[in-house]
Amino acid sequence: MNNLIQTLEKVIGCLTSAAMAGIVVIVFLNVIMRYLFDSGLTWSDEVSVNLFVWFIFLGGILAELYGLHLRVDVFVDRMSPKWQRVCAILSDLLIIVSMSILFWGGMQQVEVTSRNISSATGLPSSYITVSMVIFAGAVLLLTLVNLWKILSGKKVFSKGGDVA
Repeated sequence: MNNLIQTLEKVIGCLTSAAMAGIVVIVFLNVIMRYLFDSGLTWSDEVSVNLFVWFIFLGGILAELYGLHLRVDVFVDRMSPKWQRVCAILSDLLIIVSMSILFWGGMQQVEVTSRNISSATGLPSSYITVSMVIFAGAVLLLTLVNLWKILSGKKVFSKGGDVA
């Protein structure tokens, strides 16, 4: 399981790097073409925004892997390990509910946007909205793994908020 997560982490890291590099190259080329040749790439704005959307959602998966999503743990750190565990379980359950809603809504959105064809690139708009589904599914799976670790006792809480 750890090898799979490490492999996915590397793949997602490469994809986010490629997306950011693609944005930089496309915008740079468009600027050069506009100022030097008085014409631009008609599709550059749309592709840059779409790459940025993918960058954000893939980066969100990495943030979940590293535990970097925003959380306010001022009160939880002061609780006993028992109550920290309870709060972690409740937090994971809320994440599971919200990611399930996002996944379900995203699937419906992909279906709707698959019929919308972009005028600049000629691609269906669903190739953007599917990033939301991938994000929600990945975070859902990672949260289920985390919840399983908490419930099975593999994740130990201690006073001061340190988690082993």
